Amino acid sequence: MEIAKVMAIVNPWAGIGNGLRCYKKIIKWKDAAAKEGLKVDGFLTEKEGDRCAVNLAKNAVQNGYGLIVSCGGDGTLNEVVNGTMGSDVPILSLRVGNGNDFAKAVGTPKNIEEALGLIKHGKIESFDVGKVNNRYFINVFGVGFDAKISRYAEILKQKLPLAAGNLLYLIALIKEFFGGLEYFDLGLTMIDKENSSRIIRAKDVTLISIANGPTCGGIFRLAPEANPQDGVLDICLINKINRLKILRFLPKAIKGTHLSLKEVMKESDGRLPRISFLTVASLKGQPFPCQMDGEILPAEKEYRISVFPKAQKVLVPRSFLALDSASVRTEETAFKKIPELQLAQVKRFRDFMLKFKLF
Repeated sequence: MEIAKVMAIVNPWAGIGNGLRCYKKIIKWKDAAAKEGLKVDGFLTEKEGDRCAVNLAKNAVQNGYGLIVSCGGDGTLNEVVNGTMGSDVPILSLRVGNGNDFAKAVGTPKNIEEALGLIKHGKIESFDVGKVNNRYFINVFGVGFDAKISRYAEILKQKLPLAAGNLLYLIALIKEFFGGLEYFDLGLTMIDKENSSRIIRAKDVTLISIANGPTCGGIFRLAPEANPQDGVLDICLINKINRLKILRFLPKAIKGTHLSLKEVMKESDGRLPRISFLTVASLKGQPFPCQMDGEILPAEKEYRISVFPKAQKVLVPRSFLALDSASVRTEETAFKKIPELQLAQVKRFRDFMLKFKLF
């Protein structure tokens, strides 16, 4: 594929130092690319202002860049997508962050040099993009329990800067587990691809995950058949689930076999509901927590969710095949083979975390 000018947007805080290491590789690659006629500009992101990833991506679109390389995790990719929506500029998402759920799903190589090689040897595919109120997401939007976990995982990054993302997520999960579960009374209006609608009043909801991709948090397959190219979003709603049942739920959620639990809202065929539009509102008129692609957003009383089919171009390996429910990619991890969690084991882990003041 012919690309003349590339902007690399690098999150220096991504993935236990991976961001800065990636930036050094980008600078080295820049010189080699110039010899082949490819102009590469690399920028380190800042939290806000002209150098935030959203504005850098907008700048790339306005100034004729042929490709944006997102060097970070799902959160960095989220910002880049919010800067490119409405344009035809494709994105290459490098696996530099903690979870990298979307990049894994589309088959991006873990090795940075191999991933950059897709500029020569890859191809462009179009993927769906979700929208919540006024912001876009590429992988997942969640409310309730998983949003609280994501929030504490962000805090843990400051305490444990060298810890892997999966570990941070598990520590945050156990902290929320012992900190007292919170349930939410929510009203849902769902419209499917055939434009059929239904209204649901769901009381004591543990979490709702609105999924474009199959995994979140790096290891959890809450929507195991979610396909970011099918024009719909999969809805995983977990009704009230107590602590003991969560011990059974977690290993199943990692493996993607939790749909067998009665607390999971399912269609008559046993699959998760799939929607093109959804509103989720508090029945008590109170703001409730949310996360988007792993990033915490301000809590609101209502969220309006829609999908834009095949709205974002992404650079993927030439071997990539259009996804269907049977071929959605997830990587093997040691977590998939964990046994049923035992309460005593979780308590010992909690005591360890308390000893080192991580809770």
